[in-house]
Amino acid sequence: MSPQWVLALVGSATMLLEIVLARRLGTILGNAVDGVALAITVALVGFAVGQIISASAKERRSLPSTWCRIALVGCIPAGVWVGYLLPNLVEHFAFISTVQGKILVSLPLLCGSIPLGVVVTTAFRVHSREILQRTSGGIAAIDLGSACGAILTPLLLLPVIGETGTLAVSVLLLVIASIAEKQPAHTESEVVRNDLAVSRRSILTVFWVGFIAFALQMGWVRVLGEVLGSSLLVFGISTGVSLLGGAAGALLMPEIRKVLGARRLPRVAWATWLVSQGLSLLMISFSPYFYLSIVQWCGDGFFISLTVCKALILLCILGLPAFCSGLFVPALMVEHGEKGRLDRGAGILQGWNLIGSMLGALVTTFYVIPIHGVLPLFLFCGFMTVLGGIPELRRGSRGGAASSFLCGSLLLGAASQFWDTALLGAGVFQWSRGEIIEETALPAWRRREVLTSVQGRLGTVQIERDLQHNASYLRVGGRIEGSVAIDPGKPSLADLPTELMLGLLPSWIGPGRGQMFVVGLGGGTTVATAVATWDGDIVVSEIEPAVKQVLLSPQGQIAFPDEHEALLGRKAPSIVVDDARAMLTRDARRWDAIVIQPSEPWLPWSAPLFSPEFHSLIGSRLAADGVVVQWLQLYRIGVEEFAAILSSIRQHLGPVQIWYPPGTGEVIVVAGSSDSPSGDGTGTVEAEWNRRLGPSVALPGAPWLDDEAVGRWLDQAGGGDLERLQERLEHRLPLLGESGGDRSGVLLRSLAEVLESAPESPGN
Repeated sequence: MSPQWVLALVGSATMLLEIVLARRLGTILGNAVDGVALAITVALVGFAVGQIISASAKERRSLPSTWCRIALVGCIPAGVWVGYLLPNLVEHFAFISTVQGKILVSLPLLCGSIPLGVVVTTAFRVHSREILQRTSGGIAAIDLGSACGAILTPLLLLPVIGETGTLAVSVLLLVIASIAEKQPAHTESEVVRNDLAVSRRSILTVFWVGFIAFALQMGWVRVLGEVLGSSLLVFGISTGVSLLGGAAGALLMPEIRKVLGARRLPRVAWATWLVSQGLSLLMISFSPYFYLSIVQWCGDGFFISLTVCKALILLCILGLPAFCSGLFVPALMVEHGEKGRLDRGAGILQGWNLIGSMLGALVTTFYVIPIHGVLPLFLFCGFMTVLGGIPELRRGSRGGAASSFLCGSLLLGAASQFWDTALLGAGVFQWSRGEIIEETALPAWRRREVLTSVQGRLGTVQIERDLQHNASYLRVGGRIEGSVAIDPGKPSLADLPTELMLGLLPSWIGPGRGQMFVVGLGGGTTVATAVATWDGDIVVSEIEPAVKQVLLSPQGQIAFPDEHEALLGRKAPSIVVDDARAMLTRDARRWDAIVIQPSEPWLPWSAPLFSPEFHSLIGSRLAADGVVVQWLQLYRIGVEEFAAILSSIRQHLGPVQIWYPPGTGEVIVVAGSSDSPSGDGTGTVEAEWNRRLGPSVALPGAPWLDDEAVGRWLDQAGGGDLERLQERLEHRLPLLGESGGDRSGVLLRSLAEVLESAPESPGN
């Protein structure tokens, strides 16, 4: 097996392992963002350590296949740790919830990533006459393999065979790569003996390129996720497109080097990279219009058309900058390989490039974007690119390169003039496709007033007011998380009934007093309603700090006055910026009511809240007479997944009721010691409902389906298979969502048929 094939297999297997372990760590640690960031960071660190250490050592005769076998052995303790040991430790050690603890528990992943880094270095041990070919082909192979893994994992592997099957595929790829290969003859495999150290200029260059490239990639993923939909599929395609661009740069580097010459290539690459950043920023500025155009072109067709078009948008925006940045490392590797050992140059240069990438990703994700925003990030990266290219301008002809730098700078400046933060954060991917096709969606949004748009840790938090439809909206990452009527006395499109019922039900059919835990702040309506009706303490867990910031701002007071007042009033709840699963795992308190606001089980950060593991966790934290209230959207969910969620709730939390908020296409699932409304002796619940919605909308006096009716429906639907439920929610439902169809009608009719077959059941 050739070294290029080994590198391709290693790249693909590593990407599969990285995605699966990232998701697994996010589930265990209670925070998908931290889990993904830690897994990627640890993978990059392990790779870099393996490459640099192996390159710094004396030349050895070990083959890439040998280190693949070592990596296979190293993956065993890493898998046992993440799959079996760590889940049992999380609940018993509060230290794991800290940043230091999360880093510490992620270190066993190095057992597999370090040997894989050594594999890459040893694959570049080559005779001097093969340096150019091996460098170009080797880097292209690992990038192409990684790109295949990034794209196929969320699109095919995880939805079809799940996490266990995907892990098995990654292990199989490593097994194939570890098949013993014949040791070449000594005279043919002998590397260049002049064992020179890699120049500091080259190391600094690749570090600088890695830092800028990954900082840009984090910004691209953030913005395009809010335009095209923030899902594992979009993340996978974005990563794959960037890797494909880097592979193309590596493959074409020899020809470009031949035309430009070794000294001129870096200078042209710096200048072209800056120009490509300006073009990409310009296309990102217009990406909402591109998306609206392709939806109009695709119509209501099968989701593959829209997915392919999204991939083409990502390719146009991300491909050229990735191609330009992909020229640097192979060019510098060849430059070193012509004088010294290629494997040493490959290990040192690729290792430091990965270290730069890791730092760029961390600084961007946790500091630059949340504090300064995305546009300053892109402009700052352009400035750093100019700084990195200045030394190259001093090494030869300056005219053409200087002109390119000027062109790139002008493009960045021009693109910033078209940057519309409000439109980019408006979640065009969530707009009605019918209205987009009729070309009424954009004009309708233009009539809205954007009061504020804040860059948060996870996404853009934005408040919009639609005076025509009498509604104020709170968006997070493009998705509407809350809406209220501007004038409560007039008709409105605000989605109030569900949010009000979430806050009222614990007092309407639950104990009405004690300790309440609310998962997610949302638009604040549920919490404000609970504050007005619940007798006792309320604790809210919110993962996005900017949501609280926006609701407490002057703009929040204008758009969400009741919510703003409730969060600052005498009975104000305690708002904890933390992931709910992590908090419940550490905190052994018993709660009299638990309200779960995140309602879309197909989103990566919401799916774990609908899993048997989470239902078991909240069951252990629920008081004997406590009640659980969970909001469930139906428009992107299948019958099989809905049945499994209901079965999970019944199994871990007791009898289930389904409440149907008036005039909506969603349901509220209630479990625990819930009873029929007792008449609300104080009148507080009904008074709050009538105050917010008016007497024309009646507060439901009984559940739509009681536990007996839910049981009959589950019997008809097949009972609900709990096996791999979370995997199906995370990986199958996003693909259903790409179809754009509203599936709520099918489920609601199915539930209504149960009532028709049993007229005596409550709600008829």
